[in-house]
Amino acid sequence: MRNRKVTGIFERRGDAEKLKEELLEAGVALHRIVVSDKIVAVVARSPVDRDHIARLMLECGARETLESRT
Repeated sequence: MRNRKVTGIFERRGDAEKLKEELLEAGVALHRIVVSDKIVAVVARSPVDRDHIARLMLECGARETLESRT
């Protein structure tokens, strides 16, 4: 599987920052996470990783998640 990027779109920057902290606590390396205002993009290494990241995004308040190839 080629790496895929999972992107979450948030209403508030605080929710995006909360997700970043949750991802770090879950063991996602900092270099795989990019926060830009209300958008968080994370490189997923496997389908299971991708699903886990998307679930965390929704739990932290993402209004939408998107997937793209990196």
